Amino acid sequence: MTFARQLAAGGAAGLFALLGAAGSAQTAKLAPGTYRQIDTVTKKALAPGNQIVVVAAKGGRIAFSVSALAQTDATLGSVVGVIPATLPATWSQSRATGNCRLTFESVPHGIRVIQDAAFGDCGFGAGISASGTYQLVAEKPL
Repeated sequence: MTFARQLAAGGAAGLFALLGAAGSAQTAKLAPGTYRQIDTVTKKALAPGNQIVVVAAKGGRIAFSVSALAQTDATLGSVVGVIPATLPATWSQSRATGNCRLTFESVPHGIRVIQDAAFGDCGFGAGISASGTYQLVAEKPL
């Protein structure tokens, strides 16, 4: 049967359901703990590297602290905030020290953070970004 006949025979509903499923974001709960940025090739924690600490907050939300580190000179910046525990989630702030917008997405065994550099540098400083993939680790925060 040709694609046109499948579509005419009711395949449109299945096609649109498939497209809708592909376009919808998967949600996941962010677990409290320490997340270290990983090298996406070796899958090992960067040393030194960025770190996110997540703790449970009231009302099904989570509090986070992002410590972003420049690999070249060990300059460090940080932000703290509260987001829903269900990902994806976006957090933003506008302050005199720097505008910041971070999007948190679920990945296997961790999270991906995307920093919107066009919105601001988060007060981290030149060349420092929180963007990256982070893995939940069994260790205390740095």
